[in-house]
Amino acid sequence: MRLNNNELYEFFIEKNILVLYHANTVSTSVTYFQQNGLLSRGAVENLGLNQTPQSSDEADKILDVWNDVFLDSTDLHAFFSRQNHYGPILFEFDVNLIQDENYEIWITKDNPIYWDSNFTDHQKYFLSVQELRETWDNYARQKKMITIRNNSTPILFDKVRRVIVDDPRVIITNGDIHLHNEAVNKIKSVVGDKHTLKGKFTTRICSNCWCRENYLNEVHVSDLKKIFL
Repeated sequence: MRLNNNELYEFFIEKNILVLYHANTVSTSVTYFQQNGLLSRGAVENLGLNQTPQSSDEADKILDVWNDVFLDSTDLHAFFSRQNHYGPILFEFDVNLIQDENYEIWITKDNPIYWDSNFTDHQKYFLSVQELRETWDNYARQKKMITIRNNSTPILFDKVRRVIVDDPRVIITNGDIHLHNEAVNKIKSVVGDKHTLKGKFTTRICSNCWCRENYLNEVHVSDLKKIFL
């Protein structure tokens, strides 16, 4: 159910949640850069733009989240000390984004990939900010996904604090492809000097993190190409 924007903002401030996060692949992020904002997967499809296919795409359409933009209240890469499964580009938005009444905000109780098609709204979403406040600690942080429902136009980048790019330190020997360099070059090709995000990019610096070992040993070359190229 839609949550009251200002009540939700005040609750997040109480919880010291000052930033909202969205992770994606380089290819999909390039589309966002070109449109100067985030878009739902449904909006990208309707506009005939490019995005990386996801295994959940068909289920998302059935579960009525295809036209929603998903945000997290935590940098899951840093929290879990491993790469974000949705991609190596992380957008950090100021939490005051949700004060915009044009955004219809719902928050999930679990990732939709775990929903049953027969679930009620109450099983899938928090029904009020009061319920969210009373049960916040009962749900793991990665399950509480902030969704901007029925999105059709770019969620503009004027609320972005910075964009973090993973550096896996992996070179694909067949073609001598340095993944981080390739990602940065793609970003530079679409983010010009007058772009809203110019000067807001940074490379992620990790310590005591499994991301680089995982990128090297656990992620197949085809998947590395899918998320970085």
